[in-house]
Amino acid sequence: MNESDRQNRISQLHNHRHVLLQQRDRRGAPIAAIDMELNVVRSELQALYEVGRKPPQHPSALKATTPQLV
Repeated sequence: MNESDRQNRISQLHNHRHVLLQQRDRRGAPIAAIDMELNVVRSELQALYEVGRKPPQHPSALKATTPQLV
């Protein structure tokens, strides 16, 4: 997933979260079901933000940190 895809997905999730919060406020659906879906959205957002915080690793950095079997 490139940075543009990640940002698009974050935007989609924020929009979906907003809709879910509106539904919950109107009580148009069972609150427990909406809360569960909100938790899923929150978890995915957290994962996407975590991926964005990590600096990209250069392949040579991975090789240097990988233990060698003798």
